[in-house]
Amino acid sequence: MPVRIGKIELVGLTQIYTEDARNLVQQRVPGQAGSVFQDLGREPVTVVMEGLLLGDDPQAALEELRQAQAKATPMSFASDAIAGADLTDVLIADFQVRQLAGHQNRFSFFLRVKEYVEPPATQDAGVSAVNDAVASDAQDWAKSNTDAASVLQNPESLMDAVDANPDLLAHLSPDELGSVVNSTKGSLSGKNFGSLMGALGKVNPGAIIGLVQSLSQAGSIGEFIEKLATEGIKILEEMTGLDLGAALAVVKGIAGASDFLAKLQAVGKEAGALGSAIGNFDPLGPFKDLEKLP
Repeated sequence: MPVRIGKIELVGLTQIYTEDARNLVQQRVPGQAGSVFQDLGREPVTVVMEGLLLGDDPQAALEELRQAQAKATPMSFASDAIAGADLTDVLIADFQVRQLAGHQNRFSFFLRVKEYVEPPATQDAGVSAVNDAVASDAQDWAKSNTDAASVLQNPESLMDAVDANPDLLAHLSPDELGSVVNSTKGSLSGKNFGSLMGALGKVNPGAIIGLVQSLSQAGSIGEFIEKLATEGIKILEEMTGLDLGAALAVVKGIAGASDFLAKLQAVGKEAGALGSAIGNFDPLGPFKDLEKLP
């Protein structure tokens, strides 16, 4: 089989041989015949090749080999001469080319390649990436913590702050969030409350139970359920695909109460409209119209 280096097949080889050696350090012992050798491992396999550079475009192959040698670019290598050697990639250590007289695209070459081994990763190779990730997480945590503190100082900014950075909800306890929501219940719509519950379900589902308990103790949970019913907000749709765990029962309870209240309000409106129609009905009206006839 021809020798292949990179994508180039060296089909015009006239000679190829390998140089295998071990790195042995000779230690002489005074007064003793012979020596002790310390084995420091084998040297990189060296392959030497000579021949003609043939093919459809020898100048392109020549340029590729020259660039690989100049930039010390590892290249894949395969040859029958290295059977049994663990050699798959090489670096070109020496590359000599001569153009044959009388032939425009015929070159003879001498090529010496050495076994290439991927250098081992340093012990702190992954430290930089980890440090960057830790720094980024710390920066995000600090920003969320600052945003949460701002919401406590200015409760009216709750929804704008949550829209910009939902992670701040993880920095508020259920009681703190309940206090903020309760203090702004006059300005919060049913849509706001549904969005807030959806954001909390993504960031900290376990806090939903505490928030509802806090609002219940403040006596304001009913007002938010009424707003959900009046505005037709489906709170479960805000939490589609979220794993709410134990909070799911609480959310379903709010959704059920909201749906029931919405239906009750609809019945009330229909009953009011019917009562108004009955109150305005005059049973003698048709007969009064007859009196106007000539």
